[in-house]
Amino acid sequence: MDKDIKRAEERLEYLSSDKETIEIYKVREKSLHERANMINGAKEEGIKEGENKKSIEIIKNSLMQGLSVDIISKITGKNIDEIEKIKKLLN
Repeated sequence: MDKDIKRAEERLEYLSSDKETIEIYKVREKSLHERANMINGAKEEGIKEGENKKSIEIIKNSLMQGLSVDIISKITGKNIDEIEKIKKLLN
């Protein structure tokens, strides 16, 4: 076991002294970081998109039930112009 650890330490020391290997490592780390940020951003965007679709469905259903634009605005937090646009699409 000690021999394996010693070999690993020697290999690590060799690799850390090689400028090309260090540069490859830095580029890889940067790439992994950017990828993680992209995935996280996509998840957040997907959540927002899902919430927006639900809100639109609530507005459509509320309009079909005869609720006023003012009441729907108060319930959903959407502005009256947005609700009016959806209302025009339904008609």
